[in-house]
Amino acid sequence: MKFYHIKDMATPDLKIALKESTEALENFRFQHASGQLENYKSMLNTKKDIARMLGVLRQRELAEKKNLKK
Repeated sequence: MKFYHIKDMATPDLKIALKESTEALENFRFQHASGQLENYKSMLNTKKDIARMLGVLRQRELAEKKNLKK
């Protein structure tokens, strides 16, 4: 998932996508441990997507705190 897609998502949708991605990563890890994972790149891409989502959520959280202080 590209950063601009993540940035354009609403916060509730982003949290749902984050939950789905973490579940997918858990499945990839299980498949990797059992030797069934064929596409290792999908696991790396999912990790990067999760990091991007967490980054956007953190940016929004900090912006909200900054606006509340003013």
